[in-house]
Amino acid sequence: MYRNPDSALVILDSLGMHQSELTGNMRMQYLLQLTTARTKMGEPFTTDSLTKSLVDYFEDNGSDEEVALAYYLYGCSLIDLGQAPEGLKAYYTALDYVDTTKIDCNYNLLKCIYGQMSLIFDDQNLPQDEIWALKHYVENVRKTSSHNDYLFAKYRLVSPYVLLNEIDSVISICEETHQALKRIGDNQGSARVLAPLVYLYMERGQMEKAAWAKEIFEKESGWFDKNGNIENGRESYYYAKGLYELTTNQLDSAEMTFRKSIQSGCLSDGYKGLLAVYNRQNKADSVYRYALLYEAAQDTLRNQMRTDAIHQMSALYNYNKSKEEAEMEREKSRRLKMYITFFSVVFILSAGFVVRFYQKYQKKKKREILELNRKLEKSLNTRTEILMELRLLKSKDYESVIAAKEAREAELTETIRQLQEQKGGSNDNLKDDIDAFKDSKIGQLFIRKSNKQTERCQANEAEWNLLIRQFCQDLPIMYKSFTNHSPLSPLELRVCILYILGVSEKNFYILLGNASSVLTNAKTRANQKLFDKKDARSLKNNLLQSINRA
Repeated sequence: MYRNPDSALVILDSLGMHQSELTGNMRMQYLLQLTTARTKMGEPFTTDSLTKSLVDYFEDNGSDEEVALAYYLYGCSLIDLGQAPEGLKAYYTALDYVDTTKIDCNYNLLKCIYGQMSLIFDDQNLPQDEIWALKHYVENVRKTSSHNDYLFAKYRLVSPYVLLNEIDSVISICEETHQALKRIGDNQGSARVLAPLVYLYMERGQMEKAAWAKEIFEKESGWFDKNGNIENGRESYYYAKGLYELTTNQLDSAEMTFRKSIQSGCLSDGYKGLLAVYNRQNKADSVYRYALLYEAAQDTLRNQMRTDAIHQMSALYNYNKSKEEAEMEREKSRRLKMYITFFSVVFILSAGFVVRFYQKYQKKKKREILELNRKLEKSLNTRTEILMELRLLKSKDYESVIAAKEAREAELTETIRQLQEQKGGSNDNLKDDIDAFKDSKIGQLFIRKSNKQTERCQANEAEWNLLIRQFCQDLPIMYKSFTNHSPLSPLELRVCILYILGVSEKNFYILLGNASSVLTNAKTRANQKLFDKKDARSLKNNLLQSINRA
């Protein structure tokens, strides 16, 4: 489909006779692929009804990639029907359905989407947006196409940089592309990318470079016939060539070249060039004549530009409005996905923590109850023995012995009462367990992040919240000591926890994303609040010593 769409179209057309035999889903799959192949072959759309039906169907019944492809085709149909803003909105929606984190991400489809978006921005004279789209386009060409295609994709950045008048960037792109194509043996392509340099070198007075670029371009590009005439659609080059000949005092050649420009329809450039030639030759009559012709051509050009500007302003308004709506929809969708993911993770982790805590609590409670029952049974047996001794002693009237035993019986009765009260609940013994903290799943995740062993190294807010909750659970005494002083800021608390977790100081910026000066200030403030030390260096030792004392 993406490398040989003509072959794909032949195969799909041959299946057309069996279309009535296809089931609902298979038929829509067939239409999706058939429309894609026809689009790749450049067949224009005359209606958007088919692509709209593809979008409606695959939004409810297709994968994300199929929905993205359907929206891309829908955008192409809208562009062909002259509805650029709506088409652009469809392209933005298609991008929302492409997951670039998947191994099987369809980069060919991304290439097509960004390529079409760049063309829309070019038509609307929006160079900054065009550069944004082209950079994504170039990156996806690099992943899917040949090195030659990649170089020509980068060369497309010349157009928006010309509109921005960033001539240094234009020259740099042309020269780098020329050299790269030359290295891989594409002499014709390397010559073609020199076309803009002929004029730009002359503008800077670098005539030797201009001559070099002109000679290679005209001899090796393959765009000129044996008489030196350039192929149709590229006649604007005549103006640059004529200026070169005029600058090098080849007046007759310059006059002939400017007349070719006029014959090809480039009236303004041609008249302007002839005016310069006759002015150099001091031909007053010709200067006057072509001055009038040049002025008339400029008036026509200005009127056309004014009309185009009106259309562009109208389209730009519609585009900006559509872009704003598309951005709002994308942001809304992104936030919704983020919220769902966040609350799902929190719910799962919370449920896991609750179950684990409940199981540990039940085991601890069971052990305590068994111990209490043992003590209670022992006390009951002892009291029974004493009561029997009392009855014997009373019968023999040993009053002193009886008094001692009664006192012992009262003491054991009180012990039994206290044990029975404790049987209903037990006091928690707070103790810091740094090993449990380091071995926890969230602790190990942060350690891997600090060592750059995960895809995304910088921690998000949800991960920080989980780490702090684990810290409070495994090191309750240390956490309580933090609250007994001046309250720590979020950054200061995170720095202290990373020290306790054993993360290397040089890797703090990976997790926190702050500059070293900001982190140093946070360490100093935390050290002063917790240990009344006005330096950052001793914070780590102070924290570890505090844990050891606990």
